[in-house]
Parts: sequence; structure tokens; C-alpha cells
Amino acid sequence: MRYRFNVNDRSLPFYVDSIGYDWHQEPIDRPHGYPYVHWLQTLSGSGEITVGNQTVVLSKNQGILIHQGVPHRYHAIGTDWQTEFFTFGGALILETTAMLGFHDYLLVQEADSQVFNFIKEHHAEIENPEPLQLYQSSELVYQFLLLLKRHMITNPHNQPIYQNVIEPIVQFIHQHYQEELQNRDFSRLSNYSEQYILAIFRRFVGTSPHQYLLQYRIQKAKEHLLNNANDSIETVGKQVGFNTNSHFIAVFKRFEHITPGKFRQFYF
Repeated sequence: MRYRFNVNDRSLPFYVDSIGYDWHQEPIDRPHGYPYVHWLQTLSGSGEITVGNQTVVLSKNQGILIHQGVPHRYHAIGTDWQTEFFTFGGALILETTAMLGFHDYLLVQEADSQVFNFIKEHHAEIENPEPLQLYQSSELVYQFLLLLKRHMITNPHNQPIYQNVIEPIVQFIHQHYQEELQNRDFSRLSNYSEQYILAIFRRFVGTSPHQYLLQYRIQKAKEHLLNNANDSIETVGKQVGFNTNSHFIAVFKRFEHITPGKFRQFYF
């Protein structure tokens, strides 16, 4: 089912543009974006969504909020992609989304029953054509935005800062941990200053990017020590990014409270 609305009172702080549920999702390509804020969630199947230069897969019980005017496109992966959607605008939509920390898009990957049941629970109220319902639906839009904000706070991986700054650095470390990495590399990757990255990384991860890199190298070293029993300690250290054997042993002992050699002896 799909409903579209004609809003006569555009002075309302928020109003509903359209709502849809149990929808067989067709391919969409909006190179200039959509004139309203757009929430899309998957009921079954999955779809591929490209927002700007980012492409994500939206699987069951996942959703995405795309801001007005942001270029995007999406299509089903496979034969059937069932979705629900909710689009809205309003005189205060720009100020409110900025205040709540929503930018070009917000990807919600962890299931949240209140967010994902919102359309099912409230579509009857929104579809009611009576004039009074315009004001009640305005309240519902704000309620929905607050649900998303609460979800952001309780699930930090969904926050745009995490998605745009932390996650790319973490993935970069996982892919290049064997290389000589410096804070300036993370700054070039994210286009943020080193000072900002250090502050944001400590806020979300609890440590610095350099310490996270060392921890990840030790994790990979432990795997290597157990899976390659004939490799020397020095060889293992070099393969996970340490230039000298002494540095590898010192860092390993700092994190594990034991030397790499002693660690290996527990298993062989």
C-alpha cells in the first residue's frame, strides 16, 4: 500500500509527504535527490542503496534515513525486495535534523522494534484525511525523529560520525596493518585533522588509532603464532608490521602480559 498527501499548510513544523508498507520495491534513481526526508526499511529480501559515493546493502530489519536533496539510487538484490517507507518535510525539518545530528544519511543496521514498527503502528493515523490529523501527523514525524536519535545514542555504530570517520579508519587498519601507518595517514583518509581524529577515536573506541593498530597487530600475531608453528618469533613480528623483534616482544608483553614465545608454548 502506498499513500501520498497534499499538504496545504506548509507552515507546519513537520508534515508527511508519503507513506508505504508491504511495498514491492521498484528501482529508484534520483540524481538530484528527493525533496523530502526519506526513511526506507526492508521487510524481506534486500536491496543495494547508493547515497553519494557510498553503497550499502539494506537487509531485513535494516533501514536508512536519506536527507532531502541528497542524490541516491537503489534497486533490489534478487527478485523481490519488500519495503516500507516514510517521507516527510516541514518548516523546521532542516533545523531539527541538524540539531539531532542527522546529515546526508543515517544507516540503521541493528534492529530496533520501536523504529521498525513505527509505520505499521501509525500508518492508520497518518492516512486519515481529516484536517485535524495533519497536526497529529506532524507530531508523529517529530516522534519518529526522536526514536532515531535515541537509537543513535544507544547504538553508537549508527552515528554518522562513527560511519564517516571511525569505520573507514578501522577498515583501513584491518587492510593495511602490516604497513607503516601514522596518524597523518588516517587524517588523509578521513579529511579531518589529526587532533579531531584522536578525540573522536577516543570517544567511540576508547583508545587512539595508533593503539588500536597495535592491538590489531597483536591479535593477528597470536593467530600467526598458533597457525604457523615453524615461523620464528621475529618472522611473525615482521609479518604483522613490527620492524624489530625487540619492539614486537615489548608490545606483545604489554598487551598480553607474556612474551610471544611463552604464549606459543601454552599451545605446543
